[in-house]
Amino acid sequence: MAILLLAVVAIAPGLAAAGSSSLINATCAALTTTQPLDFCVGVLSADQAAASATDVREVAAAAINIAASKATSTLRDIGNLTYDLNTCHRQYSNMVQLLADALVDFHAGRFENASHETANATNTPPGCSILLFEGNARKDPIDQENNENESLVDLANGIAPLLFPK
Repeated sequence: MAILLLAVVAIAPGLAAAGSSSLINATCAALTTTQPLDFCVGVLSADQAAASATDVREVAAAAINIAASKATSTLRDIGNLTYDLNTCHRQYSNMVQLLADALVDFHAGRFENASHETANATNTPPGCSILLFEGNARKDPIDQENNENESLVDLANGIAPLLFPK
């Protein structure tokens, strides 16, 4: 790859006069064994610094800046997700305790208490989904699990009142 880049650097001064799109195209063409041409041209052409580059060194600097910017954005998303997932972890820990208490009450014949505890547990999955979707990261990596938990706790909550004496 270094040889290909050196070859581009050697021909780039002549291309710089032809315009930045020619420089980007030549740079990307030299990378076709490691990068799809359309991806390379698309990314670099969309970047102001790369589009106005006059030599391969400036294109390379722009590519590094693009990658650093994306990595920084991803790191921010991971931080936001970590914060939001820790909040969901606390909520689910509470839900597990509510359901454990519901089982104790159920086995002791305190069906109404068990029903109240399962009803309180129903708030956790949708609350976690909303937090993740509307939080800073705006991503819900556990959407399927939240939906399944919501359905299961709703099922338990729906059955519990059937045990009340009428």
